[in-house]
Amino acid sequence: MALRPRALAAAAAAALMLSLSANPTAAATAASAHSGGPARANCTPFTSRVAPTEDTPADQSIAGTLCTPRGTRAGTVQLLVHGGTYDRDYWTVRGRTNGPTYVEAATRAGHATLAFDWLGTGASSAPHSSRFTDTTHEWVTLQLIRTLRERGYRKVVLVGHSLGATVSRMVAVKHPDAVDGLVLTGEGAPPNLAAFEEMFHLYMPAGQHPLLAWRRLDDGYLALRTGAKADWFYDRRTTEPHVMLRDELTTEPSLYPTDPAYGGISLNGRIRVPVLVVVGQDDKLICGGQGTDCSSPAALKAAAAPLYGPQARLETLLIPATGHSLNMHRTAPAWYAYAQDWTKRRVNGGR
Repeated sequence: MALRPRALAAAAAAALMLSLSANPTAAATAASAHSGGPARANCTPFTSRVAPTEDTPADQSIAGTLCTPRGTRAGTVQLLVHGGTYDRDYWTVRGRTNGPTYVEAATRAGHATLAFDWLGTGASSAPHSSRFTDTTHEWVTLQLIRTLRERGYRKVVLVGHSLGATVSRMVAVKHPDAVDGLVLTGEGAPPNLAAFEEMFHLYMPAGQHPLLAWRRLDDGYLALRTGAKADWFYDRRTTEPHVMLRDELTTEPSLYPTDPAYGGISLNGRIRVPVLVVVGQDDKLICGGQGTDCSSPAALKAAAAPLYGPQARLETLLIPATGHSLNMHRTAPAWYAYAQDWTKRRVNGGR
């Protein structure tokens, strides 16, 4: 399908407005889909100065939201690392109308969360792309982990989506004492590399994207063409249309590692903390081809298990009728609940 960004953006906007004007309930849901203020939690703005690379000044600002359970002191914090094309709002989306967000599920289970925007996304600083290296995202993540430790959190779990999960894995590989557990979503199992190559051609310089041109980013920042998320990240059977439309209209720019070998799964054997891998059964970027057999939970476990050592105590979870962006589907609460139980068993309960 030939993608024409301006035409698709205009069409998506028109369809969204029509949908919401015809359905006040949907309008209210869409308005709150990225509200970020979950019930039963204390949520406050979070900012931190960070350096984009080692041995450089901490002259950039990370923006985030720190949420803590009401009435209890959380000893464990989940650091939520979004993937490409998203910002921290990925963790406060309601994939199912009136269903919980990820942050709500975590805080209700007694865990604190910090959802943050990568450098270059959301409300965080957007330095020139020349200041980035392939390891910038993991270096920033490591600095945030240290800040959370300084604030008194005894255990830190990285919960990553897609490239955010890759970054989380690399932090655990290179800094084994930094984290206490990994939750890898839309990642962590053998990828379908042919699908990644095909999707790569749908990226464009963010400065030329009709929804992002106002940010005046240099050409090192990339953005996915409008319309591509619907084809690549979703299973329409379990997607509420207004969620997908809003996703298309709130895409974010991203900087990606230039080394195609970055985050190679051959490094997973070095991970020494418990790992949970969560995959949607219809994730085009993981399942099929030379990637993972997602035909059953047992097949997913068999594909992922050889990548990890015994210290990972690997658990896998396959979510039926779900695409790459798990949080955007009506099925999302199933993995939210499992991840909180896993955190209590594998991290809070000790190894």
